[in-house]
Amino acid sequence: MDNGDVLRGEIIKLEEGKLSIKTAYAGTLTVDWGYVRALDSDKALWVTLIGESNPSERSLEGQATGVAVVEADGTSRQFSAVWPVAAIHLSAPTLADTWQVTGSLGVGLDASAGNDEELTISLDGEVNINDQWNKNTLRWEYETESDDDSTETDWGLAYDYSRYLDEHLYVQGSGSREFDSDADLRYRTSLGGSLGYRFWETKTRLLRSSVGFSRLWEAYEHSEYEKDIAVTWMVEYRAEFWEHMSYYTNIKTFYRLGSGETLVTLRQGVKWNITDELSLKLDHSLDYDSQTLSDVKDTDNQVKIGIGYQW
Repeated sequence: MDNGDVLRGEIIKLEEGKLSIKTAYAGTLTVDWGYVRALDSDKALWVTLIGESNPSERSLEGQATGVAVVEADGTSRQFSAVWPVAAIHLSAPTLADTWQVTGSLGVGLDASAGNDEELTISLDGEVNINDQWNKNTLRWEYETESDDDSTETDWGLAYDYSRYLDEHLYVQGSGSREFDSDADLRYRTSLGGSLGYRFWETKTRLLRSSVGFSRLWEAYEHSEYEKDIAVTWMVEYRAEFWEHMSYYTNIKTFYRLGSGETLVTLRQGVKWNITDELSLKLDHSLDYDSQTLSDVKDTDNQVKIGIGYQW
């Protein structure tokens, strides 16, 4: 396991990201596949690898980290992590749906009364629909700020699809739409594709990065509508650094080929899991755009504290 524990018993099955092991000391245990670091079996099992439609009878040989999958003819493939194994059964199974749906919702509220009457409400969320080789992520954020005279609104919507070619390489398509009622840049839309590399991915840590091209459409309040092709670099990182506490960051950089200007969006934060479902979040967002008007600052920062719910 990720924490160094070793579990011994009879492998019952691996389905929908859950590994079941029958032990002599605690009955049948079910563990999250994302926490498993290595796996070894002394008998052949019906194993399905990522990207396969049908299982095959194979042996599993453990390594310090990862697993070696041995075919019936004796050929072996070594993997540096266990996630290439999508399903395990004791006998030839009727293929089951291995898609998983997870998500999170967050809310923040800031109100003041007296000399100034202000109310700020922020909402954000994420839905993931994944199996072992396809990953779909839909993210959104919304914020409205009201006072006695006006109401300002900004929102963003983004979708990413990743198709893994093996345990590390993947191709990704991404699209996003942003709006800010109080900025010179009212709308920004991006659509693009990239080639990525996953360094590692478990329940406690993640690091992956991709490089590609995007098309940008930008509508301004005080200047002309602009379109650009941009080189895109994305980094996603997550790590549990203390019990129930984790750090996460998502960075996107666009280099506009037409103008030579750079756009960077950074989303990072610290999350403390109060329970399995509830969490406290401290979020920091940074937006840098070298392509701005002379009297407009090129960097925007925002810090938010909120409550999150995840499933």
